[in-house]
Amino acid sequence: MATIVELPRLSDTMEEGVVAKWRVAVGDKVKRGQIIAEIETDKATMEFESFDSGYVLALVAEEGEALPLGAPIAVFGKEGEDPQAALASASSGGPAPAERAAAEAKADERAHAEAPEPSGDEAEASEAPAPDAAPKRESAPAAAERVSLDADSQRIPASPIARRLAREHDLELTAIAGSGPHGRVIKADVERAAAEGTAKRGAAASPAAGSAPGTLSTESDAWGRPYVSRPDEHVRLNQMRKAIARRMTQSKQEVPHYYLTLEVDMGRAIGFRADYNAAIAPAKISFNDLIVKAVARALREFPAVNVSFAGAEFIRRGDVHVGVAVAVDDGLIVPVIRFADQKSLESISSESRDLGGRARSKQLRPEEMSGGTFTVSNLGMFGIQEFAAVINPGEPGILAVGAIEPRAVVVDGQVAVRQRMTMTISADHRVTDGALAAQWLNLVKGYLENPLSMLADPK
Repeated sequence: MATIVELPRLSDTMEEGVVAKWRVAVGDKVKRGQIIAEIETDKATMEFESFDSGYVLALVAEEGEALPLGAPIAVFGKEGEDPQAALASASSGGPAPAERAAAEAKADERAHAEAPEPSGDEAEASEAPAPDAAPKRESAPAAAERVSLDADSQRIPASPIARRLAREHDLELTAIAGSGPHGRVIKADVERAAAEGTAKRGAAASPAAGSAPGTLSTESDAWGRPYVSRPDEHVRLNQMRKAIARRMTQSKQEVPHYYLTLEVDMGRAIGFRADYNAAIAPAKISFNDLIVKAVARALREFPAVNVSFAGAEFIRRGDVHVGVAVAVDDGLIVPVIRFADQKSLESISSESRDLGGRARSKQLRPEEMSGGTFTVSNLGMFGIQEFAAVINPGEPGILAVGAIEPRAVVVDGQVAVRQRMTMTISADHRVTDGALAAQWLNLVKGYLENPLSMLADPK
């Protein structure tokens, strides 16, 4: 009996995924544990190892298509088995009949895409059936479900040949105007886009070479020159941006945030870092490493803040795992430095660089992005003086850190210039109150203003 391969959960917050790249093709023999696909989750692109063995009978999911967890993405079985029969006879605990019909139709479409391409009039005839021809292998419920899937995953109606040509020419279907029935993209549309050099993937943000930058508006400036009106651009959310939108909305709706801000004198920290780096050269630590260490030590010393809300109770965390927000091209990732309170500055520095580098290349493992008990977000390197961050759901707060810069301050009744840094805690009012968070924030400040104290053995 053929086996349906379903989209797996590869991260704790994953609700849907995208097959970024297939590593197998129809007809290949697959062994258990073999990497069969690269799956884009909300946090990274991860390799998917097969739980089953057999021949690849069908690849149901297309590359780049967003699918919910548990959706069928492939069919494995014995050589020569019918993948349609496996999809149609899915167990009662599997997808609903309409979903199975849609999956069957997609498998059929995929099979057509893998078949040799017809030529000439035969190809165009297959793309534009006669109006009175009955739809092949697709019932009304299946058709309705297909429309729903297209809407949910923002797929563009296109013929199998058009989809395959678009992949071969690295074209984005969303940028190709369809001339087929109901706007369906057909072979001729893709060939025209390929010849014109339009619709290239990743080039949607800029106009194609030689195209008009916009249209002249009916409004004009003081000299009578018309303004140029440019069209809006619709950009699909990737998996990471979808997750950020969902979780940050959840956080602001469910977590009662409050904010406390302090200025820190970083003069001693600057001198300490210079001396420390000279002692451990060629290795070095950053100011963010000092901040992570100070936060971790403060959470260890003041465990009333290292908590999380759990309905009728709150959980006081026994360990200190500090997440460090890392900006990547597609959004934001928070790798976690585990047991940060017990690690040296060198260990924190080395781990931060490793995690940050692999975060930007989407090579983090799920366990490296989960389990944090508090988060640090530093925008000082961008010149930001002060900001308030949004709490990562499940954590008690997040510390937002600004730039270190010279500021005029009053010292012993005299105006002096000191190196100062502003930090703001966003805290969950369900588990902490202002006075409690203020004590903790002052503890972090004390460690940063007296960095040698961070080198003592933790209590």
